[in-house]
Amino acid sequence: MKLLSAFFLFSLISLPVTHAAEVRFLAPANNAFRCVVVGDAPLAHTAQIMGDGGALHDQIQATLANVHAALSTAGSSLRQAVKLNVYVTQDSVTPEVERELATVFPGSHKPAVSFVTTTLPGPNALIAMDAIGVAGSDSAGGPVCRVLPVGPRVYISGQAEKGDGTLADGTRQTLASLGRTLEFLGLEKKNVVQVKGFLTPMAQWTQAEKEIAVFFKDLKVPPCVFVEWQSTLPIEIEMIVSGAGHAPLVHGPSVEVRTPPGMTTPAVYSRLTITRHPSTIYTSGLYPSDHKGSAESQLRSLFANLKQALDVSGSDWMHLVKATYYLSNEDLNQWHNNVRPDYFSPRRPPAASKAVVSGTGRAGHGITMDFIVVPGEP
Repeated sequence: MKLLSAFFLFSLISLPVTHAAEVRFLAPANNAFRCVVVGDAPLAHTAQIMGDGGALHDQIQATLANVHAALSTAGSSLRQAVKLNVYVTQDSVTPEVERELATVFPGSHKPAVSFVTTTLPGPNALIAMDAIGVAGSDSAGGPVCRVLPVGPRVYISGQAEKGDGTLADGTRQTLASLGRTLEFLGLEKKNVVQVKGFLTPMAQWTQAEKEIAVFFKDLKVPPCVFVEWQSTLPIEIEMIVSGAGHAPLVHGPSVEVRTPPGMTTPAVYSRLTITRHPSTIYTSGLYPSDHKGSAESQLRSLFANLKQALDVSGSDWMHLVKATYYLSNEDLNQWHNNVRPDYFSPRRPPAASKAVVSGTGRAGHGITMDFIVVPGEP
C-alpha cells in the first residue's frame, strides 16, 4: 500500500467517531496508562501489519494506513480502534510512534496501546501493529481482519510443544494440542479469530506460517501475529476464539476458567478463560512506576498500577480475562513468578502468555504487561 498522504491523514483525523456500542476512554490523573471499555459490540481483530519499508516516519504512517485498510474490511476503521499492539525493532522507535499516535488521535478517543521490541517478519520493517476495533457487523472477515462476534469469547493461553526441536514440527505439534483444546470446548477451527505465535528464530517465521495454513486446511486462515522470544522451545501459540451461538458456552458466570484434559492447572494463570460479559476492557501496556528500583519493588508498583486500572474501569481481580507479559530482565522474570500469587485468585487467574523478549518497547524497562478484563459484578 502507498504511504499515507498528508491529505489522507488529515481526512482520517477529521472523521467523526461513531460507535454502535458505548465506548469509554479512561485514564488516571497522572496518565500512567489508559483503559478502554467497550460495550456489547462485535470486535474486529487484524493480523500483524507492516508498512512498505523506508524511513521510520514513513513506515509509521504506512503502517497506520494499512491498519485502517484492514479494519475497514470489517466495517471498522482506525477511528474505531480500541486497542493497538505495536511491535518495534528498537526501543528508540517508540517515542516517534507515540508522537504520531498523538496526532492521529488528538481528542478524547485514545485507544489503549501496548509495545514490545522484537525482530519482525518483514526484513526491512522497523514497526508493525495489530489492532482491535469496533466492527460494523459480525461478518467473519478474512486473513487480514476477522470479527469476534457478540457472545461468549474464549482466550486460550499460549500452548507449546517442542516436537523434534524445529520450528516447523514445534508449530505442528503445538497446533495439534490447540486442536484438542478446541475439541474439548466443542468448538471448530472456523471459530478461531486470531492466532499469535511467540517463536524463535524469527528468520524462520514462514515455517510457522506454512504449518498454520496446513492446520486450517480449506478454511480461511485467521489473522496471525508473530513475536520473537528467547526460549528453548521453538514456539508458543495462543488463540482468541468465538463461542457465539455455541449453546454449552452461552450460560454461566461472566468469567470462567477451564483446564483441558491431560493438562495441569497452574496457580498463577488459567489454561483458558471464557467470558460471557457483554463488555470488554483493554488496558494499555503497564510499566513499573520506578524502573530503577529493586525487582520486587518494580513488580509491586506494577501490580499497584494494575489495581488502579481495575478501579478506574470498574473491574477487580476476579474478572481478569487475559494477560500478556513481556520481560527482558531475568531478575524481574523470577520475581514476577513470586509476586503474582499475592494478587491473583488461585480460583480464577487470567489466561496468559509470558515471553522473554529483547525489549519492552521502552528504554530502561525490563517488564511490561497488558490485560483484557471485564467489569466486576454490580
